[in-house]
Amino acid sequence: MLSKRDKKASKTFPKKKLDHFLAVALPGIYLPLYTMVTFTRIPSAQAARRARLQDRIVYGTLVALILALLIVLLRTFT
Repeated sequence: MLSKRDKKASKTFPKKKLDHFLAVALPGIYLPLYTMVTFTRIPSAQAARRARLQDRIVYGTLVALILALLIVLLRTFT
């Protein structure tokens, strides 16, 4: 059994915080997988597909923002 400390050290812990933040910031638009499976009538397979799509959108947006920031920084210091 994992302790709380072990769970916080896992790779998924930051994702859970991000999921919670996005669910609060985008109510009705973003639903974490756990919420979809546990608290809705969305079938598990459909919930898994939606979660993967949401992950691709979120991480793609983060990558785009990081690249845009790098480009701005490179132009500023060049």
